[in-house]
Amino acid sequence: MQPRSSFVLPATLLLFCCSIQTTTAQVFDYKKYLSGSPSTLSAFIASLDSSTGTVTINGGESQPVVAPFSWEWGDGTNTSGFFPQAHTYADRTKNYVVKVTSHYAGSKTDFVEVSVRFQPLSAYAWPNAPAALAVTIPAVKPALGTRLYQPPNLSAFDNSFFQTISRPTVEAVLTVAAAVEMDFVNSDVYLYQNKFQQVMLRDANAGGAYSLWFTDPVAFGVGEALFRSTPDFSSLFHEMGHNFTLNSPANYYYGGRIDGNANAIFSEAVAQIFQHAAGYEIVNNQAAYGLPADLVFEIKTALIASIKSTRSFYEQYLSAEKLFASWNNPNTPTDETLPTFGTIAFKFMEHAENSGKGYRTPLKRMMQLLQVFNSALHAQYDQQRNTARADTFRATLMVTALSYAFDQDLRMEFRNLNFPISDTTYQLLLRMVMSTGVAARRETIPNEFALHQNYPNPFSLLGRGTFGSPSTMIKYDLPQTQRVTLQVYDINGRFIATLLNAQQQAPGQYLVSFNPTGLRSGVYFYRLQAGSYSQTRKLILMR
Repeated sequence: MQPRSSFVLPATLLLFCCSIQTTTAQVFDYKKYLSGSPSTLSAFIASLDSSTGTVTINGGESQPVVAPFSWEWGDGTNTSGFFPQAHTYADRTKNYVVKVTSHYAGSKTDFVEVSVRFQPLSAYAWPNAPAALAVTIPAVKPALGTRLYQPPNLSAFDNSFFQTISRPTVEAVLTVAAAVEMDFVNSDVYLYQNKFQQVMLRDANAGGAYSLWFTDPVAFGVGEALFRSTPDFSSLFHEMGHNFTLNSPANYYYGGRIDGNANAIFSEAVAQIFQHAAGYEIVNNQAAYGLPADLVFEIKTALIASIKSTRSFYEQYLSAEKLFASWNNPNTPTDETLPTFGTIAFKFMEHAENSGKGYRTPLKRMMQLLQVFNSALHAQYDQQRNTARADTFRATLMVTALSYAFDQDLRMEFRNLNFPISDTTYQLLLRMVMSTGVAARRETIPNEFALHQNYPNPFSLLGRGTFGSPSTMIKYDLPQTQRVTLQVYDINGRFIATLLNAQQQAPGQYLVSFNPTGLRSGVYFYRLQAGSYSQTRKLILMR
């Protein structure tokens, strides 16, 4: 067993972790699925002829509409009409996302999106992905050490599972998620060989996925059904959330100390928050990571399905007369804790959507509170016993964490949900996080605006790496909240592309990728505008 330690970020990895903030205008959130009325609109691919490029989409709408549906076909074509609708694509070398919009009385609308796939999902690689956080899907099962439990008998995923998406593409997406989640956990985790690498292994008998947080290297098992076509990325983000949070804090991690019938109020609630927060950050920063649109659509689809489940858990809690439970009785067929931990996750996301603070900063703060965990708090968690006192501590731990996350006293809100809360414990936990200085750690705040030289420079159209598109990374520093525009021009000053035009919600170091699709080799310029600050640098694209 390797000694445990806090994660000390190499300079290149620090750049990525500190850049995990909203670097593009927000285009995706969960409000509709958390608080909106259930959608009555549906659409699906009725037929697709890959030889002619003709696709027919059918569907239904149970609400009265005041106009035909609007159709955005993804290739620049927009039409109007009722189900079913057919469209022919001239270019069948790519995939498309079709948006169908309903129109109701009072100018209300709803929409649904459908993927039209002529090709396997786009191959993808994250430029300069941090090796210390790499997630791999090995073709041969590696040897796994263990710090606690004996891992199950798992195998490797063979190539038959990668017909619609490549193995390196899945690994690259999961490595992006690992970097995001490492940032969420404030880089305070147990390390194996000074890294936090993860491996995904196959469990032929499992219906879903599960965390193996206790192995060296850290792993997660995945059932075949979850991976037969496009992977359920939301579920995979969830299991990685377990891996990070059960291995945190580094010097007294939760894993093993909360295990058993009382684990879910922490482990499942936090993993649900991590999976949806990671998805939110990834989708809203897709340009910074160079993610292709068809792959982002699959991630969004999985997130939307899982966020609906979280809402259903909360609604179950309300319909069951707000029956709080932190103990899963092993003698009953159901998990009594599911509505409770679902309510905690739902409430975090509801506050994230309504507070205007997003997910990243509140989640890092929530983890800062939870990372005060020590032997005294472990004793109060009392994982082996089902008592009112333990119930109260477990509830108070999570309510205090959410209160600290949003800098708002949420005790009354959760008391109205029948959570048992100790005011004494609440105040103790707040004093602990403030006195340890955890709240101020690991945030790199620049002293001044700066636009750095892109890397690599020059970069080559022929130096395509594993998957095809050339790219370069552009880093900039913000000492304060500011609206930022980052644009590219050719040598004659003609506008080429806008890489970023958004209000940055926090100071920090940011990173944006530039994929010059369709450009010729030559000299280009990129310009950063942030308030009164403006700077231009030169980049060189070569064949």
